[in-house]
Amino acid sequence: MTTAVAAVSLADFRDRSRRPAFLVTVLGALALGYVAIPPASATYAMVKVGSFRGVYDSGYVGVMLAMIGSLWLPLFGFYVVRDSIGRDVSTGVGETLAASPLRTPMYLLGKYFSNLLVLAAMAVALALIAPVMQLLRGESSTLDLTALWLPIVLFCLPVLTVAAAAAIVFETIPPLRGGLGNIVWFFAYPAMFLAGLPLIYAETTAGFQADLAAQYPGANDEISIGLTAEPGALGQFAWSGMDIALSLVVAGVGLAVASTVVAALPALWFSRFDPSRRGRLSRRIGAGSSSATTSVESPVARASTAFAGTARTLSPVARGNPFWGLLVGEVRIHLGGVSRWWWLALAIVTGAALVVPADGVDTALLFAWLLPVLIWSRLGTHALEQGVDPLVECGVSFRARLVAQWGAGVLIAVLAGAGPLLRMLAAADVSGIAAWVTGAALIPALALLIGSIVRSPRVFQAVYLVLWYAVLNGVAAVDVMGALRDDGRLAGPSPVFSLAVGVVLIAAALLVQEVRHVRR
Repeated sequence: MTTAVAAVSLADFRDRSRRPAFLVTVLGALALGYVAIPPASATYAMVKVGSFRGVYDSGYVGVMLAMIGSLWLPLFGFYVVRDSIGRDVSTGVGETLAASPLRTPMYLLGKYFSNLLVLAAMAVALALIAPVMQLLRGESSTLDLTALWLPIVLFCLPVLTVAAAAAIVFETIPPLRGGLGNIVWFFAYPAMFLAGLPLIYAETTAGFQADLAAQYPGANDEISIGLTAEPGALGQFAWSGMDIALSLVVAGVGLAVASTVVAALPALWFSRFDPSRRGRLSRRIGAGSSSATTSVESPVARASTAFAGTARTLSPVARGNPFWGLLVGEVRIHLGGVSRWWWLALAIVTGAALVVPADGVDTALLFAWLLPVLIWSRLGTHALEQGVDPLVECGVSFRARLVAQWGAGVLIAVLAGAGPLLRMLAAADVSGIAAWVTGAALIPALALLIGSIVRSPRVFQAVYLVLWYAVLNGVAAVDVMGALRDDGRLAGPSPVFSLAVGVVLIAAALLVQEVRHVRR
């Protein structure tokens, strides 16, 4: 690493580490470590072999955290680090760098190593909670710090380099800069993880299966890593531990080197804020935005234009009732930038929902309500992204605007879930309809609260995709849309409870906006 790369990476990391989001990131890694080692009575599993898991000694806890960290830390860490170049664009730092002698590969590598430092801080948090979790679960009181921490170094840290490099690549490819890139990563990384699982963890998983077979002959030895619902407590087996092979070290080093090379590859097409290509580079490439603004006019002019467009949208309906005009305007704003491909996907999902067998309608709804994730994620953030927040606040009550944004999210949920709803109505599925209604109300409320707090679309995108993935894997506790059934009955929370949660979320969003308004 040259001096220039070190200077860029350390300066960028210091800037990130001073932000509240960094503390939240570290706390999130600690929370992951707590959830990854569930108690014996838990109704979920993160790592299991058939219907068994190992005794929680140092060796098994260390490997479990390394496996879970290898899956979840890169998956969510990507969303944390992926706005590094975009921040230089939005703050104007990029123009200064463009005039400096810093070469493009060195700049990209500096950003890559800064990403890696942030992700490594998450891995350190995971390592620190490892001995705490072993003692807390109480199945083994003998601590072996080498057995606890070495798997995280061998398995988890090399995989984090993949997320650090991917964040750089995604930020330099226009179609992947925004929300589409976030969704692509959420599905692409688990696929890469599963493809690399036999290569990285082959010896470890083989040891699991061998020890299980010796202690419980004939038991199912299928390995599961991720998040699965369990009807009862898992059985336990004693794992003999991991043998450190040279191949593991070589594989980790090779992966880190390959990721470093990939992080520098965008130098072939990245212009490093060249003013002659400013039309493309001055986009507001905040990682969660579902659309980009390519205009090079001043922020004030851009804000005035957007505000004028909003006023024109509202005025025809607002003569009778300002709120309904505001609601219609919000819907038009959020759907105005949607591509024709989104509408095509919606038509396909809606058509499939109308023709699938009755037991497939719930699955169709699950996929139908995946489509609006980028639209919902802009609730509470859109005016800030477009630079019209101060102007809109001058003309519209923040309370009315907040309720209108939530209403727009509900109407978009109705549009996306219309196909499954029609099938439920035709089948007189009262419980399904009730769950559909509460889901359509609760999901936009969650998006609005998160957007109001963090003022960024990325957090809701990550949170919602996790909840969606959990429901897809049968975790009924978070199924607010009624996609899971147990003998025809809703397996998740009751619609009344979900509706109450939605009301609380809206009230919390109003409170956040009230506090922000008073401070101004």
